[in-house]
Amino acid sequence: MPALPAIQRPEISIRETAVETVFLVNPADANPLGILHGGNMMNWLVSVGTLAVSRLAKGNAVLGSLDSVFFVNPVKVGNLAYVRAWTEYIGKSSLEVGVRARTENPITGQTSVTTLSHMAFIAVGMHGEPRLVPARIKPEKGESAIYRQAVSRWEARKSSLQGRKLLAEDTGEYGKGSKWHMSFSRIVMTEDAVYGGIMFGGRLLKLLDEFTGALATRFCKGDAVTGAVDDMSFYYPIRVGDVLDVDVALNRVGRSSLEIGAKVVAEDPFTGNRHHAATAYYTFVHIGSDGKPVSVPPYKPHSKDEIMRLEEAESRAEQREKKLIALRELVNTGSPGRFADPA
Repeated sequence: MPALPAIQRPEISIRETAVETVFLVNPADANPLGILHGGNMMNWLVSVGTLAVSRLAKGNAVLGSLDSVFFVNPVKVGNLAYVRAWTEYIGKSSLEVGVRARTENPITGQTSVTTLSHMAFIAVGMHGEPRLVPARIKPEKGESAIYRQAVSRWEARKSSLQGRKLLAEDTGEYGKGSKWHMSFSRIVMTEDAVYGGIMFGGRLLKLLDEFTGALATRFCKGDAVTGAVDDMSFYYPIRVGDVLDVDVALNRVGRSSLEIGAKVVAEDPFTGNRHHAATAYYTFVHIGSDGKPVSVPPYKPHSKDEIMRLEEAESRAEQREKKLIALRELVNTGSPGRFADPA
């Protein structure tokens, strides 16, 4: 029997994949100080990333992993937020995407970069199974370094997710017994999905920002704004009709910041099957009435679990600081274009 012919996938440059959307920041998008909620920005970042990849995937593509996101400059009510996304590498079913958000004061014309990050998406079929992306990236002149870096990131992601199935089985309660702990439950509705029946990643990140922000506000007894979201991956798909159980717990406090972890468990209410879908770590900054950082109340862990989570959070804080310094250097030296923006 003759061999089947190989599927020919059209080639496209990184520059040709770029899309950009502009958002007007309304009062409903912001906190009482008029600063955009981090969850809304996260939702916008994933939305534009999804727009970029769904054209290439010719259908649904879901968020699989997210690199650390830092909000280096605030976005205020009345500002315009320009969110740009581009695809840097396409595997069989995976897509590596770069995203950039910048803000503009429409009155003064002043602009600043808010954040730069990378995401990984997976093209999926009707039942959530991975499928072939009918396109390939062929870097044009000046894009080869961007492409190689994207390939390296994807290889690292595959290595880090070797234990994904085992992680998905860890459905234990997060932060159990801690004084600074909250639990939330909700049903995943049809409006939480974009295509098909899988929950939209941006919607989940926005919900987690709200849940972790509630605990941050309670602990600080004042306003707390999102400063960063650490690297995270999805271990199991969340589907419309699932019941989400989310535990959030305080892990660490600094001078004006605090880290709160959130663990998401998805349950099929018809079978009772439960899976660990994701764990995320949000950093908040306590803000005073003048919009400047103020000190956070002291925190002392007592239980073995609290001490363990504090030690893990201290390690993450060190890595977070290094990444933030590198990002600020990119932004302050005016070199975000070298971050991989194919403008």
